Amino acid sequence: MGRAVRAFTPADAEAWATIQSAVTGQPISAEALLTDEARRNPAHFSRRWVVEDSGTVVGIAHLYFFPFDPPGFLHVALQVHPSARGRGVGSALWGAVSAQAHEHGMALAASVDDTDTESLRWATRRGLVQQAHRFASELDLIHFDAVAHAPALANVTAQGVTFTDLAGADTATTERYLNFVADGLTQTPDLAGHPRWPLAQVRETLRLDGTPDFPARPDWLILAVAPSGEWLGTTAMIGFRTRPFVYNELTAVIPEARGRGLALPLKLQAIARAQAEGYARMRTNNLSTNAPMLRVNQQLRFMPQPGRFEMHLSRSD
Repeated sequence: MGRAVRAFTPADAEAWATIQSAVTGQPISAEALLTDEARRNPAHFSRRWVVEDSGTVVGIAHLYFFPFDPPGFLHVALQVHPSARGRGVGSALWGAVSAQAHEHGMALAASVDDTDTESLRWATRRGLVQQAHRFASELDLIHFDAVAHAPALANVTAQGVTFTDLAGADTATTERYLNFVADGLTQTPDLAGHPRWPLAQVRETLRLDGTPDFPARPDWLILAVAPSGEWLGTTAMIGFRTRPFVYNELTAVIPEARGRGLALPLKLQAIARAQAEGYARMRTNNLSTNAPMLRVNQQLRFMPQPGRFEMHLSRSD
């Protein structure tokens, strides 16, 4: 039997998880993969392919909508088992992905580990160009000591700033929060120049309606509030039942309140909630150009992980 590209089926989940775990070094189960697929918004584009060689799945590709990509782009994740590289598996998958993107009139975006020179060369040969550099970082919640940051918390307390969350919020307050986040996202380096997200996209990203693997956690959507009642900033966490970490999705402070030391105490609120739930790790991601937030993460002792180059291939008409 020869090599063949075909559409993914749920029966391929175990093989997909094996390849993804081998390539990324971050174990994922077939159950987690299928759970992620089940919670994907059906209105958003998503196609998966596998390559079989003599009946064994040796390569995988996923083409999908990713809200942090520019309008008109689809994101591609393409992985080949290390034992099958150099045999044209990636090229075969790339052909399927490229044809699908062209059929829908879309450009392509991809993320490549900054330590993976082989994959970077492979992507560059296919016309992908580096657009940004994004850093992952991880915090050890078991050994985190909030006492070391007491002065930062005292500083905002002296300003009369208090912290609250969306637990028990009514519809109007939730709508206000969604707009607050939508406005804040347009001011982040990640989405500068992008259209303002629809509120439905904000709601989905924050898991406000819950997911098949994790309930809604409005208490993880945290606000810094001025004595006047004005919202000054927010931090948001999301979790996954099938993964052993909590993710700090967003931390944002309104322009008028920047420079007052609010971001770190906001993150302290999130860290305390994650610790109370028994999580051992917190992860986050930041662009290399987001120096203020990277500095806050360093102060909190987030440990840098390998970064990722965000790469784009313009649409070919």
